[in-house]
Amino acid sequence: MASPQKGKGQPQDDPAGMGDLSERLKDLSGRIQAEKAEYAETRKLPETSMGDATGYAKGYRLVSEFVAGTLVGGLIGYGLDYLFGTMPILFIVFLLLGFGAGILNMARAANRVAPAQDRVGSNPPPPAALDDEEED
Repeated sequence: MASPQKGKGQPQDDPAGMGDLSERLKDLSGRIQAEKAEYAETRKLPETSMGDATGYAKGYRLVSEFVAGTLVGGLIGYGLDYLFGTMPILFIVFLLLGFGAGILNMARAANRVAPAQDRVGSNPPPPAALDDEEED
């Protein structure tokens, strides 16, 4: 029996072409994996003291940071109100300030916000604009 001849309309099986495609796909997947690994390294959060704590310990620490900030703010406001005789005004102001400080401390403890000294140096200043024309 004669082997069928391939006509112009039939696709040709080219093992060399498939091998080339396979090599290109392997190369592409290798480059994608390398980019993913590099991206994961750049997005890696710095190690914290809460890294090895359990969920309950983390929760209690976050709650205590928040409560301490609010309580200290409220006590300072109450003390100043008692001292100056302006009973609800400074208490409310310092209670709100303590609330904000508690939220900020809680975010820092959860490692969501870097401390101020780390944020200042993290963004280098933009390069100076180059002037194409020289001034005389």
